[in-house]
Amino acid sequence: MTTFTARLQAAHACNGSRLLLGVTPVIDKLPAAVAKIDDPFLPLGKLIINATRDLVCGYVFHLANYLSIGAAGIVALERTLAYVPQGLLRVIHGPFVGPDYVRGVYEDALDAHAVTLLPHSAADVAPYVAEPSHGAFVPPESEALAATYPHSVGVYRAESATHARITLAGLPDTHWVWGEMVYKTRTVEFEDALRAALGALRTL
Repeated sequence: MTTFTARLQAAHACNGSRLLLGVTPVIDKLPAAVAKIDDPFLPLGKLIINATRDLVCGYVFHLANYLSIGAAGIVALERTLAYVPQGLLRVIHGPFVGPDYVRGVYEDALDAHAVTLLPHSAADVAPYVAEPSHGAFVPPESEALAATYPHSVGVYRAESATHARITLAGLPDTHWVWGEMVYKTRTVEFEDALRAALGALRTL
């Protein structure tokens, strides 16, 4: 079985990109193309993925945004994760604490490849990386735990309110971007604006 390091390296190579795009649905920022749909979060996710699938190495799904509309949001999250093209990384940003969510985030349910964690000890991390191809990203204060699992756990450091730099041993940095850069416009130019914003960031 491949390691998570190998999985992330392959994702980098897929499009020649080290950008992870955060998918953060917000009801009052929806583009016109999906704003009038009864359950808009899945169509929004598909719109974002279709516009960017050749520009990124994967997607980070911000759980809080999906929970904001209750059960419909979780259904949309599951289906959007399944829509991500083969070879690209699927990450769920909880961030989670403790082992209770392990079965919910991986193959038994949502089928993500990695999660963000706020661990208190190595015991909080171990269940999330028990499968070698699974990974976790932790904040700088948990960097020592990343050293315990060098092929599975990376560290994410905030560079701004919409950008974090992710380090994982042996690989060049990955850049996680989200938020306002996604919602440059709500018009029919939404996809073009998003592509332009990501294109400008590929030199990071």
